[in-house]
Amino acid sequence: MTRWCALLAVIGAPAFASPDYSNGISGEDAANLVAAAMEASGLTTGAPDAPIRPLPACGHTPTITPLNGSWSTAELRCTDPVWQRGLRTRAALAVPLRDRSDETPDTPAPLVVGLTRSLQAGDMITADDLALIPGSTQSARDIFTQIDQVVGRRLRTSLGVEQILLTRHLEPDWIVQSGTPIALQITAGPITVIASGEALENGRVGDVIALRNLSSGQVVKGIVIGENSVALRPNID
Repeated sequence: MTRWCALLAVIGAPAFASPDYSNGISGEDAANLVAAAMEASGLTTGAPDAPIRPLPACGHTPTITPLNGSWSTAELRCTDPVWQRGLRTRAALAVPLRDRSDETPDTPAPLVVGLTRSLQAGDMITADDLALIPGSTQSARDIFTQIDQVVGRRLRTSLGVEQILLTRHLEPDWIVQSGTPIALQITAGPITVIASGEALENGRVGDVIALRNLSSGQVVKGIVIGENSVALRPNID
């Protein structure tokens, strides 16, 4: 009789136990849950790998979805008790495809340059910080459509993840910066001489800036004609 009871107990036991999150969700468990949800959506890379703070207790496995359609941030929701958290991932910005079989074809939104993570004012932008994302209501001169147009530039203001980059968000694209050595082009009739100089102001192509001729020590003004290159012209005020 004892043997039959034991056998029935084994047969009646569940194949696996549901995870118990009644005492909270560890950072490791949260990362694994997000990774599993991303993999189920077809993303095999980009899951969070940085240390993650523990999450509150939950009476069930939290529901995990991409925030605003992008897996760059995963949203975890619990209904027992009610709470929600956003967890940043390393996934590139992405917008899931919709079923458009019953829709009238329309013009696709243009792809523009946006941020894959939050950056602070003064940060230099790298290629890893950028992705092409759909949509913009800005004029063509305010947006960027190529990632290499922005790499190496510095932010004028702090911006959040998925922010579309506009020209006003960036520091001016100086090709001559104050305090840097420059090639000073001095032309007299058919003769052109290149002297060493030091820029005393920032400048873009066509700007008139103050500079110091290192040979004479004289402070003069010239026209920016290229990267770290300034032409001295007579009668420049």
